[in-house]
Amino acid sequence: MKPTLLERRAQKLHLATGIPWAQALKRSRELVPSAPLIPNAQPSQAVLESCLLNGIAWPQSDPRNPWGIRFLEPRPDSLIVTFEEQQRGAHDGSLTQDLIQAVIPRFDEYGEVHGIPGARVTVHGEGVLIRRIGKPGSVIIRGVSAEDWTAALAVQQEANDKHGMTYCHDLSPHEWHRTELPYREPREDTTSGRHHRKMVTSAWLASGLLRRAPLLRTIGVPLSTTAWTNPARNGGCSWIIEYIHEPRVQEPLHHHGFINLLTDPECGLPITTTALRCHCHWLPESYSVCWFDARGVNGRLGTLQVRFSRRSGDKLEDYADEPEDYHARRKLYRQIPSHLMWRSTTRTAGTSRGGGCPADAYNRRHASS
Repeated sequence: MKPTLLERRAQKLHLATGIPWAQALKRSRELVPSAPLIPNAQPSQAVLESCLLNGIAWPQSDPRNPWGIRFLEPRPDSLIVTFEEQQRGAHDGSLTQDLIQAVIPRFDEYGEVHGIPGARVTVHGEGVLIRRIGKPGSVIIRGVSAEDWTAALAVQQEANDKHGMTYCHDLSPHEWHRTELPYREPREDTTSGRHHRKMVTSAWLASGLLRRAPLLRTIGVPLSTTAWTNPARNGGCSWIIEYIHEPRVQEPLHHHGFINLLTDPECGLPITTTALRCHCHWLPESYSVCWFDARGVNGRLGTLQVRFSRRSGDKLEDYADEPEDYHARRKLYRQIPSHLMWRSTTRTAGTSRGGGCPADAYNRRHASS
């Protein structure tokens, strides 16, 4: 049976945020049909979310879900992030330890701040509440117990003592510590402020990516998700996401559904595709990476590149050595329904650089927009 408009919108919300189907249907029913499914974060909220993503973008604990995120509940002035249960992979540490390092600000002997400048944390029954002093917006972390958080704090304290670092809240619990001040209103005349200012101008992009992290599970079985930033040519930051996966659908075009929803007017980001290179038609042993590039619309600073790296055949042996973990990762894959794979009109326009590859058909399909 053909899905209704309401069901189509709920499916998009379910895939993009990972929230359970019943909750996605309820949320979609509450929205007017013309309203976006995922609201944009307010400026201060976007900066907070950008800092969080920057901190967890290269996890040490090898989580199963992309960045360890199971699902999210976004609002303009807040974000609830539910992380997966503790999993210990090939690396030392835990997901909670990753979060401690990403969130709680601390400074070293040179005055460099690590973590989210100005952030202060409260642990209560609802989860771990993160706010920046004097700034609107909040993030609530769920899926981490108070006991795990306290234990991870103690481990980080030992690392602080070893490396000559101090928690900002120890010396300044209710106001910004002097080492954090360059980040409160970043200026061009300080090195830290300059770097942070670039991140602030691209906060909308990082926030948007974080709010749609579960959408990465539609590409294939998630094996590894990392990200980092570089200066963007148009100003701000360029976000690069390296998503290593096991393909679970017939090649080619296994990642085009993801691109379609990432740029969808109802649930996607305000970006336009500038390049798409697809090597899915190559032999698996060639192991060539597909990717797409995008930039913000309407003068928004910042660019994005998502690299689709595949693991197949012998390259999967490292994961298959742990059957329980490998089986759990395979269960995370979310296939996009065929009626959401394509749309006849879109705001994006692509330019293929891989002459003769399946991306050409994708770009011709979207070139009229």
